[in-house]
Amino acid sequence: MQVRGNFAYLLISLLGFLSIIAILTQYPTIGGDQIFMLLLEATLIVGIWSLVRQRFWFMFGLVLIAIGGINIIVDMIIQHSWAHYINLLVALLFYLSTTAIAFRSLLTGERIDLNMIMGSICVYVLVGISWSIFYYFESIIHPGAFNGIVGEGGKQQFSELLYYSYVTLSTLGYGDITPVTPIARTLAFLEALFGQFYIAILVASFVGMHLSTKRSSS
Repeated sequence: MQVRGNFAYLLISLLGFLSIIAILTQYPTIGGDQIFMLLLEATLIVGIWSLVRQRFWFMFGLVLIAIGGINIIVDMIIQHSWAHYINLLVALLFYLSTTAIAFRSLLTGERIDLNMIMGSICVYVLVGISWSIFYYFESIIHPGAFNGIVGEGGKQQFSELLYYSYVTLSTLGYGDITPVTPIARTLAFLEALFGQFYIAILVASFVGMHLSTKRSSS
């Protein structure tokens, strides 16, 4: 699977998304949930433009972008929650496929460079966002699945679960938000396991590439 190697653009868009979500949550008068969905759509567009070259994945990404754009228009017209949920599902599918593409490129890379390092950070950020969407759907299906959540729906609740996702992924475990339902707890420990194993696999992969480069140059 080929990639353009422009992980920098994807990383900037993801970090921008996280930063703007925090600002919108703290200052809700700036924009509503439609702005939140536009941000999701923007990360999809940047990801497709910067990362995917294979025709199948490119067309798959374009279909997801089209579905997301239609849902944004529908939501602006009728302002129904189901359009919001569909957009999150579309974003989840895109983030998971993008994570797979980026992770594979890391494992099959031949040398360590700045773009490779940025790609490894992209995977970590993408996993945190993807898991927060899983948490969000669990909290919608089973209200009260997490203790300590203040927001009810929309970008505020997603922002809190986004924070919880990265706290869990990095195994910080502050304890201000805790999973209650069996599914929520399972998602939480699976994310913590992934975070630990990802670092181990990434370090081993980078060491292997470094040793391979030294052997080929000697």
